[in-house]
Amino acid sequence: MPAYARPPARVSQPGENIEREAEAHAAAVAPTNSPHPTPDSAPAPVPTRSTEDSAGASSAANVGSTPPPASASASADANSPSARLPAYAAGRVEARRGRGDPLPADARAPLEDHFGRDFADVRLHSDAEAARLTAALGARAFTSGRDIYLAPGTVASDTEEGRHLLAHELAHVVQQDGQAAATLARAIEPPPPARYHETERSAAALAALDRLEIPAVKARHLPLYSGLAQAHQLKRVRGYGREGADQRSVWSRQVEVGADAVRERLTERGIPVPADPSGRVRLKLHRGARTTSKRLSELQTLLRIPEWDREGRRRDFQVDHIVELQVSGQMGSGVGNSVENMELLDQPSNSSSGGTIRSSIYRKLDGFLDTLEPRPDRASFLRGHDLVFTSVAATGAGSAATGSAWWTRAEIEQAHTLGTASAPTAAEDGDRAGSAEEFILSAAPGGIAVGRFRHSPGAAPTIGATQARALAGLRITAIALTDLTGTPDGPVGTLSAEWDLPADWQPANPAITISLQGDGEYRGYPSALPGLDLEYRHLSPVSFTRISTEDGELYAEGTLTPSIPILAAPLTVQLRGRELGFALDYGPEQVSLPIPRTTIDDAWVSVFYSTTRGLGVGGDILYSIEGAGSGELGASVSTGGGVAFEGGFTFDPALFDRARVRAWWRDGRLGAEGTIGIDTPDKIRGIRSATASVRVDEGRWSFNGSAELSVPGLSQASIAIRQGEGGLELAGDVALATNPAIRSGTLHVECAQTDGEWKVAASGTAQPAIPGVDAELAVTYADGAFDARFSGAFRRGMLSGQLSVGATNRAVAADGSPGGPPSAPDAPIVVYGSGSATVRIAPWLQGSAGLRVAPDGELTVSGEIALPDSLEIFSRLEYDKRLFGMSTQIPIVPGVVAEVGGNLSANASVGPGALDRLAVRIEYNPAHEDDTHVTGEAHLEVPAQAGLRLGARAGVGLGITGASATGGLEIGGALGIAGAAEAGVRIDWMPSRGLEIDAEAALHAQPRFRFDVSGYVAVTVLGASLYDERIELAAYELGSGLEFGVRFPVTYREGEPFDLSLDDLEFQVPEVDPAAMIRQLGETIF
Repeated sequence: MPAYARPPARVSQPGENIEREAEAHAAAVAPTNSPHPTPDSAPAPVPTRSTEDSAGASSAANVGSTPPPASASASADANSPSARLPAYAAGRVEARRGRGDPLPADARAPLEDHFGRDFADVRLHSDAEAARLTAALGARAFTSGRDIYLAPGTVASDTEEGRHLLAHELAHVVQQDGQAAATLARAIEPPPPARYHETERSAAALAALDRLEIPAVKARHLPLYSGLAQAHQLKRVRGYGREGADQRSVWSRQVEVGADAVRERLTERGIPVPADPSGRVRLKLHRGARTTSKRLSELQTLLRIPEWDREGRRRDFQVDHIVELQVSGQMGSGVGNSVENMELLDQPSNSSSGGTIRSSIYRKLDGFLDTLEPRPDRASFLRGHDLVFTSVAATGAGSAATGSAWWTRAEIEQAHTLGTASAPTAAEDGDRAGSAEEFILSAAPGGIAVGRFRHSPGAAPTIGATQARALAGLRITAIALTDLTGTPDGPVGTLSAEWDLPADWQPANPAITISLQGDGEYRGYPSALPGLDLEYRHLSPVSFTRISTEDGELYAEGTLTPSIPILAAPLTVQLRGRELGFALDYGPEQVSLPIPRTTIDDAWVSVFYSTTRGLGVGGDILYSIEGAGSGELGASVSTGGGVAFEGGFTFDPALFDRARVRAWWRDGRLGAEGTIGIDTPDKIRGIRSATASVRVDEGRWSFNGSAELSVPGLSQASIAIRQGEGGLELAGDVALATNPAIRSGTLHVECAQTDGEWKVAASGTAQPAIPGVDAELAVTYADGAFDARFSGAFRRGMLSGQLSVGATNRAVAADGSPGGPPSAPDAPIVVYGSGSATVRIAPWLQGSAGLRVAPDGELTVSGEIALPDSLEIFSRLEYDKRLFGMSTQIPIVPGVVAEVGGNLSANASVGPGALDRLAVRIEYNPAHEDDTHVTGEAHLEVPAQAGLRLGARAGVGLGITGASATGGLEIGGALGIAGAAEAGVRIDWMPSRGLEIDAEAALHAQPRFRFDVSGYVAVTVLGASLYDERIELAAYELGSGLEFGVRFPVTYREGEPFDLSLDDLEFQVPEVDPAAMIRQLGETIF
């Protein structure tokens, strides 16, 4: 299991029972006068289920530890009730379990006697890893299960101090026997994806991230933070946001200041409280305050968020989360945003504490992310992972604790805020009635007197400099009284004034007139003030629709919508006399950057103003732009320039080495400027280097630069870095270099993010360099692999067929297919391919064969050719040859003759000649057709027949002038064979000499003569046949051992006709004695 998934084992604390027990054993074995050395060890926890094994209790044991003498505890904070071994260290402990050395024999025996237990299974660890682990815990020794870890320099077991230490740790071994481990917690949940690889610095960085640092103003809440850490509830949840938090509304709804508590506190302060609930209480709320007159219900509302601290000093307070919402394991709802987790904190302290914690978390997280390869983007990482804090420490960061002020919820509800209130003196309270020569201006009906204006009867009062400012926020210029001034109520006159406000706030209408209403004899108050529209030069206009007077001051609340588009939430502005003020902490949901595809990842911007302090703006905005990177803007304000945001933008460091540019928001516009670049060759596979200048003009990003490519198959080429519709683009069209498969072509190359990783990909087409391939090749490049492919019709020379061919820098398997990644960045491009084609080698020879493309791009045909069953090379020829013959007439008597005749003839037919059973191999390269070589074997078959005809004829004829008649017997014999002359033929063909076949074919047989006996009658008249009839009378076979055959040469030359003459035929004729055979036949017949 990786380090970040290891359990943060619990570390025991001083004074726990198990520590006292362990120390008692140590003292019994080796008494020592040295201070208690081991205030922490593992308690026996309730067995819990581990995240490693959901089926049962965890096998990991708790950890006991021994701190150095100067340390009170091995935990991060001595005040926390318990602490945990950092997650990475717990993981190493688990990995090394049982691997140490056994106890020294001289120490083991007495210790076994003391504890009554066999310690053969106990292991001591004192190597370099043990040194690192004890240092991580800040301990001289600690125990986990049956493994004891010792820091370097720990005293030997043959000394009293050494035996004391060893006995203490062995006591923890006994305590932990059979105990289950504490529940596992992950420092990062879920673990980073596998594509991010830890380095040797990761463990230390993760250990630092485990520890949450809180500012000084939060130190008083350290036990609460630590308790949450022990319960594994102190975490920053993934995708953290403050939507719906609005803690001020939660506070206002749920915090109630009790009326009885107010009466009790007023009484304690000696301030009279009227029995009538609607009666008014006249008091000064805090030191230096003016006398005010409030009903009890108004005081209850006012005291919910007082404007002074417990010393009575004027302070602005805000509702604050005790445990910062960002680490409470919550977002804008749940316990983290409940009133139980709220208090009032002075505005400066509140504004700084959240940012201080956030900055510390981000700094440590960045430190951890920097150790991963490749480095994840922080904003993306936080959207997908929880950060779990296993220990807490208070630091001096942020506002000083001594300068902070707060009110707890209990103090508010019990009206402790009245602890500095006082009753006004008689002089401060003043007379409650005027006279005909003195008009009293009161703040409100029944309110305190804020001004006295003397005048002659019937004349207008004189306005002095002091009297002009009787109502803070106005400069009174005139008072006109009616004759009804002495009446207790009703209109009594008007008051003319001008707004008296700070110079940065300019009213739309400077002069106003206010009606005065009677508030007793010769007494009046402003009855209704007109609305007030102000222009605040640093932000935007604000409008007060309703203004009242309270205790000699104007009072109003208005809404200011900042003219800065970044600040998307309106501000509530309070007017108190001539004091104006506002304060708001903007969270990410209240901040907006008007930039396409921009996400606000986090924000804490405090905007505040008071007349005495002026305008203050602070905090940071963290943002990311899809497909580009992330940045931050720090808020500030200057007298001349107003509100501005300065910072920077970091393009994705996984893509760029030089990734940082300046960024700002000034005069209502975003600006940026800088240079980015890639300096590490193949940091992104396929890019050798890159550089681009960056600017933002009129809110639009612009890039001017290029990236030099290291994509195989290209000439020196580069692509542009520019702003596209989807953000930052690295793209362009480049020309392909010539290679054995490609003559020319174009690729469109892009560098884009896929599954969080930047990759170069390309696609395009190419013109083939392989003759006979006319179609374009499809070319792709991805993750270092170059591939160009074609599959289709092919024709070249004597070939035509289908071919699949490609070019790649990947390995080509034995079957001719590419596979796997390239063997090296500079792996050469090789050509591969195969197919099948019809090969027409010669007019007589055509078949199909396999094709293969050599790495240099040349096409070869090698192997056997699949041919038809039979190839005819010449047609059938017939031959007849008369061997001998005779015919004569012998006169017997006039008109009667004896006819005797006989003959022996041979006949033969040859062909058609054909080659069958061919096995032909070919070596053929279309680029070198003259070197084509065809070899093989074939079977030559020449169907042939041969025969002999032996005939004998004898008869008697009548010889008359003009006519003749003959009759007699014919004896004929035929000897014949039919078959195929066969010969084996070796084929050896090259275009330069053609096909040559030389063979000899022969037929032989030992047949028997077949004789037929026929009668015949022939009549001719005047030379014309009048009658001719043959009648077969019988048939007989005679003879044996008659060898008969034919032999002939077969000679074929390509391009020449096949010719077989009679002279080429050699007949093997048996010895035949016609007379003897006829006698034999006669004897047989007759």
